[in-house]
Amino acid sequence: MITPESAPEFPRQFVAPEADFGTWETAEPYFKELAERPIAAVAELEKWLIDASELEACFDEEGTQRYTAMTCQTDDPERQQRYLHFIENVQPHAEPWRDKLRRKFVAHAEKLPLPKKRYEVLERSLRNAIELYREENIPLLVEDQKLKTEYQKITGAMTCTYDGREQTLQQMARYLEEPDRKVREEAWRLGADRFLQDAAALDELFAKMVALRHQIAKNAGCQDFREYAFRAMERFDYTPADCLAFHDAIEKVSVPAVKQLAEERKRKLGLTSLRPWDLAVDPENRPPLRPFQTDEELAAGCSRIFRKVEPELGRVFDTLRTRDVLDLGSRKGKAPGGYQATFAERRLPFIFMNAVGTETDVRTLLHEGGHAFHTWACRHEPFLAYRTAPLEFAEVASMGMECLALPHTREFFGDEADRATKRFFEKIVGFFPFMASIDAYQHYVYTHVDAGLESWKDHWQSLTRRFASEVDLSGLERHDRQSWQKKLHIFEVPFYYVEYGIAQLGALQVWKNSLADYVQAVALYRCGLALGGARPLPELFSAAGCKFDFSEDTLRPLIQAVMASIAAL
Repeated sequence: MITPESAPEFPRQFVAPEADFGTWETAEPYFKELAERPIAAVAELEKWLIDASELEACFDEEGTQRYTAMTCQTDDPERQQRYLHFIENVQPHAEPWRDKLRRKFVAHAEKLPLPKKRYEVLERSLRNAIELYREENIPLLVEDQKLKTEYQKITGAMTCTYDGREQTLQQMARYLEEPDRKVREEAWRLGADRFLQDAAALDELFAKMVALRHQIAKNAGCQDFREYAFRAMERFDYTPADCLAFHDAIEKVSVPAVKQLAEERKRKLGLTSLRPWDLAVDPENRPPLRPFQTDEELAAGCSRIFRKVEPELGRVFDTLRTRDVLDLGSRKGKAPGGYQATFAERRLPFIFMNAVGTETDVRTLLHEGGHAFHTWACRHEPFLAYRTAPLEFAEVASMGMECLALPHTREFFGDEADRATKRFFEKIVGFFPFMASIDAYQHYVYTHVDAGLESWKDHWQSLTRRFASEVDLSGLERHDRQSWQKKLHIFEVPFYYVEYGIAQLGALQVWKNSLADYVQAVALYRCGLALGGARPLPELFSAAGCKFDFSEDTLRPLIQAVMASIAAL
């Protein structure tokens, strides 16, 4: 019996309430009905779109629930099997039907007088998907998903025994903040050596992924997977050449700033060279910041920060805390990293992370909280396609929230808030070169598929010299050669990384706006979030009070402002 308390906020209108999308037999009649439904007027097409959105939301949520359950416990074979069953035996059957539905909408859009501003983004997206779709790619995309789960399984099982107990690699990272250099080096080497134990398996896995993705691209009529990825990710507003120019700008602007900060760190630590285990410790050798002890303390503190940014955001976050959509702590068997997924039917965000009590964990929850607010801001949009924004702007939501939270981080850091803020800005400066190396690596790999693993690794090492020459890697060349394997994006979401760099420039503009007028900056930020994906990328940036541009002209003054703030702290 459905009571008022248990009734869904967004009840099904087209799909039966009891329909279970864990089986294709349940889903197929709904796709068939939409494909065959007659449409003769704009109102009928709009109703058809709403029904299609509901169907896709139900279908998407089934897959998301199984995915999140698996990542929360990668060593549970039943969870893995449930997810694999969906991506192997349910999801692929929907792809031919989706192609039919896209073609049906485009055909009717050409005949019916749809409002241009409302539908231009949707039409552009669907036409692009039609052009890329190939039925022969369906099993290849399924295989790619299966390989991604293998990466999660391998890395989720990585632990070290240190300090008398078994610990995840995320937990080991805490020791890199310890003043005792011997402890830092031991912890770093243990974690790095543990990754090397699976280096060969990860090499083999990645080689399979690259070959598979290259074939997918060729099937779709693309020259290489880079071209395919740019189109599949709907990068309509910039090109690979723009990304390469961004890398060059970072080399000219950000790399010298990183070297300046590295020299200061080296001087304060009294070192002749910086080793990988010297990068997270406080340069004045103060004890590491330990801003919370439990997951509940982390959530409660972030709640207070969100309320200070804007009271409504705090209320939204507290609502999420009561709905079992936060999994914050690190544990054995849990997939690495952090993400925010969306349960599309309930229109609720789910936040996943591996908190171990560090300053970085606070930033991570603020970051994923920004994503969650984006999801919440769009939840009353009737079209599923517009309830998500392009990744470049989605990351402005998350990184922008990190910046807006800065005046309120005394909730965690007390009198050491300035120290934490300085570290935050230092990480932003250091992030740009790292982002460039991850992005440039993928540009090389997918345009040099036949060169093979050893050539890819050679190129990776040239990138670490280009973008991270301030770190002394002597004697650690083997670790350096494999260190790209630690970045899950390369395996799980290929080419998804430059968005962080583009978005960081947007977030820094939000930060600068907040220095001039905090209330107005928050209002503009929320205005941009509320648009979801209904407008083109440059308009989303503009709505949030930012400029969509990642040339040197935008990068240089922002890095200069950040460096000035570091100097003042």
